[in-house]
Amino acid sequence: MLLRRRRRRRSDPIPAGIIPKDFVVRHDLLRRLCLDPIMGLTPPRPWAPMTDAEWAALEPVLAGMGCGLHDRGRPLDCTPRERLDAIFRWATTKQRGGRAPWRLLPEEFGKPDTVSRSYRRWARQGLWARLLVELALKREALASLAHRLCCAFRRAIRVMGSLRSIVLARRLKLFSALPAPSQFLPDPDLSEIYREVHLAFADSMLKRLWFPPARLFRLLKAMHRIAGGRTRIPRWMEPA
Repeated sequence: MLLRRRRRRRSDPIPAGIIPKDFVVRHDLLRRLCLDPIMGLTPPRPWAPMTDAEWAALEPVLAGMGCGLHDRGRPLDCTPRERLDAIFRWATTKQRGGRAPWRLLPEEFGKPDTVSRSYRRWARQGLWARLLVELALKREALASLAHRLCCAFRRAIRVMGSLRSIVLARRLKLFSALPAPSQFLPDPDLSEIYREVHLAFADSMLKRLWFPPARLFRLLKAMHRIAGGRTRIPRWMEPA
């Protein structure tokens, strides 16, 4: 006796309202996902000591946050300007396509351990986040420092708090301050945008049973993957 092949059930049409027609345009997803991460990259520049004008732009910020100029405890063995130059020198140094260790810092900048302690202390005080905001507000005035500030910020992300720092850099549209390409990192703001679609889908499944098409499941899975980011990202993917 020949067994009859079970016919696969045809998918039901997608109910209206799950994916609004103006969803992509209303949230400007093309710009957010494709254009901004490319147009918002800062061109790399070779390291150079800060000029007097560049230091004059950064000095009030350091003074206001008490970083280097009025630190408590043991005083620095160099000026805050020299210490900042040493940090920028390390932050912009690459080794085999990835970030360089502190031990490669040239001797004229001081002991690597001492510089790294200042760097982490200033990160916990919020200096790098504040400088990134200043860069976004005064992009033309601080254009020459953009590459150095982005490098210093992204290397301090773990100290400052990964997710909070990633959200800040993305909202400021300074994508070179991210530790990897934007599409590989978690995006809570994008998750809130996609929440509308996922809630509409869940609500429709609760109201009546229907057989969603495979392409809808693939779309929802892709939305979840993009908003959640990758769990592991190779260091060579860090911007220049």
